[in-house]
Amino acid sequence: MNIDKAEFFNSQTDEPWASSEFSSSERLAIERMFRAADVRGGMRVIEPGCGTGRLTTILADLVGSTGLVLASDISPKMIQAAFRRVGPRDNVALKNLAIESYRFDAESLDVVICHNVFPHFDDKPATVRHLAAALKPAGRFIVFHFMNSAGINDLHRKAHASVLNDLLPSENEMREIFRASGLRIEQISDDGRGYLLAAIRM
Repeated sequence: MNIDKAEFFNSQTDEPWASSEFSSSERLAIERMFRAADVRGGMRVIEPGCGTGRLTTILADLVGSTGLVLASDISPKMIQAAFRRVGPRDNVALKNLAIESYRFDAESLDVVICHNVFPHFDDKPATVRHLAAALKPAGRFIVFHFMNSAGINDLHRKAHASVLNDLLPSENEMREIFRASGLRIEQISDDGRGYLLAAIRM
């Protein structure tokens, strides 16, 4: 686990971007992402970098009592806030660890949703391989941000020393990372509506 990065995100737990409820425009972007992810009742979903659980609760409602959301974050304070937000839901498992340390059964997950976290993976190809191996055949892998890649990369370069190199790779680099992990990218949108990559396990 990257301790410096975990400490930085500890300091961000109460910031509006991490703690506030989603705005109406963000809700619209999330609905667009869910259409690409095709999350349904009974599914098993992994959410790396879940933060304070803002998206986690929505996912839990979508998968219902027969589904499961596996959510993780490297920040202890973020996970504490996520426990408070998730409450008594028994279809959510929250873990304070780096996703690279999360041990899955092979082909056990239906969907991977990386919301506002992909740039923070220290070894992106290895992390994608790790998550892809846990996906069932035809399982979906989503990378989603409210901002486009140029905005994300500029924000991180200015935010803090621990994340200044946490950038979204170029489209060509993303295509190669996902292809090498047995994933076929179905769409990449990187524009004024934000960033959305949807891939499927071959």
